[in-house]
Amino acid sequence: MHGSALLHTKHHNLVAQPDESLFKLTPTEIADAARRLLPVTTKRTKIALALPNSEFVATTLKLPAVAAQNLKNVVNLQLPTLLPGVTEPLLLAVQPPNDGEQTCALWMPAKRAEELFQAFNKVGLFLNRVLPRSVVVLPHAPTPYQVYDEDDSTITCLEWSGNVIQRWLHLPKVERDEPEFQAQLEEALSSLQTGVEQEWKTSVSDWEELPMPSPAAYDYAFIPPGTAARLAQTAQRKKRFRLGFFAFLLIAGIIGGIYYAIDYERGLKQRLADLKRRTGDISQLRAEVGEIEQLIGPIKNLPRQDVVTILDALDKLIPKNSWIVSFHLEEGFIKVEGYSPDPTKLIEILTNEPQFIEVGQTRDITKERNRKELRFGIGFKLKEFDLDSYRLEYFPDR
Repeated sequence: MHGSALLHTKHHNLVAQPDESLFKLTPTEIADAARRLLPVTTKRTKIALALPNSEFVATTLKLPAVAAQNLKNVVNLQLPTLLPGVTEPLLLAVQPPNDGEQTCALWMPAKRAEELFQAFNKVGLFLNRVLPRSVVVLPHAPTPYQVYDEDDSTITCLEWSGNVIQRWLHLPKVERDEPEFQAQLEEALSSLQTGVEQEWKTSVSDWEELPMPSPAAYDYAFIPPGTAARLAQTAQRKKRFRLGFFAFLLIAGIIGGIYYAIDYERGLKQRLADLKRRTGDISQLRAEVGEIEQLIGPIKNLPRQDVVTILDALDKLIPKNSWIVSFHLEEGFIKVEGYSPDPTKLIEILTNEPQFIEVGQTRDITKERNRKELRFGIGFKLKEFDLDSYRLEYFPDR
């Protein structure tokens, strides 16, 4: 968005007349304009909305070394100090700084993001991300970069280096007459270094026909609460579908083997009946039937492993923040691997399940790059699966 215009690729649409309101544009106005720009787009398409920089607040931070997965928690704890007096829920976008350097945290009201999501949803569009307009032009490489973004009412100066925003200055134009604000603007403009790549955006035409934003831009994107809920529901549906499909394959294989055994036995019995009619040698035929039944006995009496019950129990026991990526069942012993923020707690949960025994790790707990959950491997036996008695009866010599 730029002023009262919403742009998409080579086209733009007026959201509202400039003099219609003295306040920021409503979510309904923005969503209606987006629908006019995207008349055939459905909710399957994920939409990112770049709002004017005045919708966001920036705070400068200089932090000690903090793990990337803990950074947002650390910054959120400092919110009362960074933005004193602010009580409404805020969304946070921040990236870990390089050693000894500062970084900027960007904040947006959660209520505003949710209102935008609901307005887009009402017109049949899926708002996936909200981000500040200036970050749309961030480069793909982590080399130093500077952005000057000016619209009808504000000026924003942004300094970027090492994959983080190191400085963010945002000033309303009405305050340029104030000496203090004018001095800040002149200082920011003077810091635009010669030799550093720069991007100047001073009119709506400068934002037309832009390429797709770099991944660095989405590092500073905000996820509306409604979007997060929908993505979580989608992930849960996919998880259930994968488990259901896997269970179907296992059940189909077991049923196919049983039907084959039954059909084979039926054919043998039919053959026996034919032999009886032709030869009348009853004792010989009975001996043959006995041999046949002894032959197929290991198949008919193979201990059953109720895969559906096992998968259903795992689905109920495993917390929503954990999932399995592999499942192996052999001779009553089950091995699962997956991801969880607390694998030890997951082992404890499975140990307390009456139908599982001898629960333990099958591999070391590991941490994978770019993933906050831990990789685990857990194995356990089915309590009611008596393979030893079966082997003793049919394979006593093994």
